[in-house]
Amino acid sequence: MGCTSSKLENNTERVMNGRIAIDKSERIHTQSERAKLAQQRAVASANAANKKSSTPQAPPKLDSEGHLIAEEVAKRISGSVESKEIILGDLKSGNDEGIIHVQYAALTQRGYYPDKPHKENQDAYYTAPSKFASGEGDAFFAVFDGHGDAGHDCARFAKEKLHAYLAGGLKKQRAAANAAKLREMTKNGQEKPKNAFHPSSWPYLSVEQYETCCRNAHLQCNTAMHKESKVKDMMSGTTAISVGFHAGRITVSNVGDSRVVLGHRINDYVDSTPAEEEKKEIGELSDSEHAPSLKGGTIMAIPLSEDQTPYRKDERDRLKAAGARVCSIDQMEGKEPMHENWGEVDLGVDIDEHGDPPRVWCMDHDYPGTAFSRSLGDGVGEDIGVNAEPEIVTKEVTKGDEILVIASDGIFEFITNQRVIDICAECSDPMVACTKLLEESYKQWLHYELRTDDITCIVLFLKNGKANDDAVVKKLMGKRHRIKKAATTKGKTPLQGSMAKINVDPAMIMDPTGMEPADVEPEQ
Repeated sequence: MGCTSSKLENNTERVMNGRIAIDKSERIHTQSERAKLAQQRAVASANAANKKSSTPQAPPKLDSEGHLIAEEVAKRISGSVESKEIILGDLKSGNDEGIIHVQYAALTQRGYYPDKPHKENQDAYYTAPSKFASGEGDAFFAVFDGHGDAGHDCARFAKEKLHAYLAGGLKKQRAAANAAKLREMTKNGQEKPKNAFHPSSWPYLSVEQYETCCRNAHLQCNTAMHKESKVKDMMSGTTAISVGFHAGRITVSNVGDSRVVLGHRINDYVDSTPAEEEKKEIGELSDSEHAPSLKGGTIMAIPLSEDQTPYRKDERDRLKAAGARVCSIDQMEGKEPMHENWGEVDLGVDIDEHGDPPRVWCMDHDYPGTAFSRSLGDGVGEDIGVNAEPEIVTKEVTKGDEILVIASDGIFEFITNQRVIDICAECSDPMVACTKLLEESYKQWLHYELRTDDITCIVLFLKNGKANDDAVVKKLMGKRHRIKKAATTKGKTPLQGSMAKINVDPAMIMDPTGMEPADVEPEQ
């Protein structure tokens, strides 16, 4: 196992069919004439591009502190103009509880690097708000965060291809399930319903079937990216975080360190049942029962994805088994002794101010140095375990699920999950929420860094009448607090003292042993 410097080159000839903007003077009758014209246009396009690139771009206007003026910041923002409303969920059952009323909006802001003021936005997002993969009530939303010299190409490739691979797999699965259903009806002498072959009549997929399609789509997209000669992904790649709506459920697929956070309203939770109190006293409370009890009306931030970074011991172990070495830059340069004493850090609660996280390296080389453990692309890293295998979580949408945020680490780098949800909860609609998130993230980047990263978010407001499943919510919340427990029960680590908790309500941070509010460091 190790790193390789070779890559398959895709020499497949691509033939473009059809003509674009051909006027009356262009009389094209033969294939050779078409090819000649295409070549002429390609040369003209290349010349125009070279001429454009040779013209120096004016530097952005800065204020007295060296920050972009408001007008320059506005130029870097694109996305939704206003919130849009859609209806998703189980539309075939006729049950109102299966219907999900959704408002959504999306924005992206190009970052600012003083040494590269015109660097492209390496974030991208994709929205398919209705009838995704021909499914009634289905949708798909995704955010991609590119990295490396060709990160923008990797993110755009994933934006264009991932949803297509997923849609193809879902259609194939549902069509096959429909065919099996019709064969069974014929066998039993039943009459086929009207429009039996139309996608609206196809049966829903199970959780396992949908998740399998998500996994396959990510792996297919990753393979296709490697083969695409126009995308130089040996030392570049992208995260991929997505939410698929199907059959009244949301399925979150995660590759990398972008994030999905759910804002779930907690109503009338009982602190503890007598049985749970007795289990606490004798120390027999199971992990799944170790979840906080909150006051009614609280909107709790529940992470539906977990950052895939070397902070996680399970990821470090997997990477090392594939032949990687894991250490920070200071450790690699000999400024700090080798250790793995980072703890199980929950990056949704802890803010890493230190800025020297554990990274992934080839055993005998000083590359690739990724601070994440999975991605699309990154051909060199793939040989040492940096792969495109997604982690997937599925949850039924219920009435407590009110806010859903899909975002790159430009949002979450210096803002906690709970603060993100709090900002959204204070807004009248998703468009306002997106704007506020960009403003707050940008402000925090200027506070901590000389640069600002690309910032991208999709915000969804949900309304649904289905009863909550408290066991599922407690399990999701309990997972988060088991991570915190692993970090807080260890001794003092080099990371302690360099971590800050920003804008977190003390009531939201629970002591994992006693379920009481823990101390929170003051806002800096």
